[in-house]
Amino acid sequence: MKTLANILTHDSLPKRFNREYSDNPTISAQKNLEGRSFYAEPKTLKYHGSRILSALPVSDGAFFKIIETTFIDYYNTKRGYRAVLFDLFGTVIYHPHLEDTFTNKEKADKAFYVWFNQFDEIGHYQDAIFQTITRLNKEAQNLADILQSLGKKEEVTA
Repeated sequence: MKTLANILTHDSLPKRFNREYSDNPTISAQKNLEGRSFYAEPKTLKYHGSRILSALPVSDGAFFKIIETTFIDYYNTKRGYRAVLFDLFGTVIYHPHLEDTFTNKEKADKAFYVWFNQFDEIGHYQDAIFQTITRLNKEAQNLADILQSLGKKEEVTA
């Protein structure tokens, strides 16, 4: 979806995901998600017994998809496969529960695309950007209130 990808290049948003970081899926995921999510960090992967099998941008870099295999039982004897999708902010958008994982990478990828083909990409970013604006306005108002309580004489508006 070129239109969405082009809109999402605005300087106020995190940069689009990049395919060029590495042929190694773990390294690619770590570099693309750096500063956005802890999901692919070595300690997180080790804790969950996860391995990243594939990592690539989706929709011209508007989203980032990994396929991982992870332990699905308490005793770490069974593994499952699932796709995980991130937006530019590092928010996980698609993430099947452990009991809903698949028996192989191909099934996990197929289930992801069944879901993704009905996913409203533009609606997702409209909601995410609106939530960000709301949060930033609240933070700005809180800072303005603190500034005034510290004796700033001029009126400060967020």
